[in-house]
Amino acid sequence: MDWKDVLRRRLASPNKDPKRKKSEQELKDEEMDLFTKYYSEWKGGRKNTNEFYKTIPRFYYRLPAEDEVLLQKLREESRAVFLQRKSRELLDNEELQNLWFLLDKHQIPPMIGEEAMINYENFVKHKSLCTSELSIDSVILVSGLGTE
Repeated sequence: MDWKDVLRRRLASPNKDPKRKKSEQELKDEEMDLFTKYYSEWKGGRKNTNEFYKTIPRFYYRLPAEDEVLLQKLREESRAVFLQRKSRELLDNEELQNLWFLLDKHQIPPMIGEEAMINYENFVKHKSLCTSELSIDSVILVSGLGTE
């Protein structure tokens, strides 16, 4: 191979030289092209990667503005219905008195401090004596058995 041929080939194709410095404008253009390519893949690709995330419910809805009267009324009405439903689940005073009477009647003798205990057999008796309104959940909550 002749040096003249090698030099002529190098001069004929200057763009193929890996050591050639790129101009500042070329570098910025290449960087911008890569950025737009990766950004569009990232943004567009995230939506289609997993369909499971489309079924996640919204946990927060913004409060309606003062000028959105219909949305405010709807929010007030739904809150009132929710509170009514929750208040129906609560025991009234008479039911609570009956529950405390049954718990006091079926407690076991060794009291620890001021706390009275109930064993499982007495709990089962107590549960059978309760009315349908006094469910087992209310017995556990009021008697404090759920915390021990």
